[in-house]
Amino acid sequence: DGCDYNNYRMGETSFFGKGQDFTVDSSKPLTIVTQFLTHDSTDTGDLSEIKRFYVQDGKVIENSEATILGPNAGNSVTDELC
Repeated sequence: DGCDYNNYRMGETSFFGKGQDFTVDSSKPLTIVTQFLTHDSTDTGDLSEIKRFYVQDGKVIENSEATILGPNAGNSVTDELC
């Protein structure tokens, strides 16, 4: 069993794709940043959240919200999401 976060499946169909109609344009260079956060903010603590950001054209773009799950569902992988 596993858990993931796919923007399209989570309800945001225009977040990532080729062209200017998408929040993150896959036809242009970008950097994907993944943060593995622990419950106590140490390198050895229990994993509590996985966050993803995109950097494109000098700006940081937060991951899209999981709109399919209702309000306040978040935009990261957590125990609550899974």
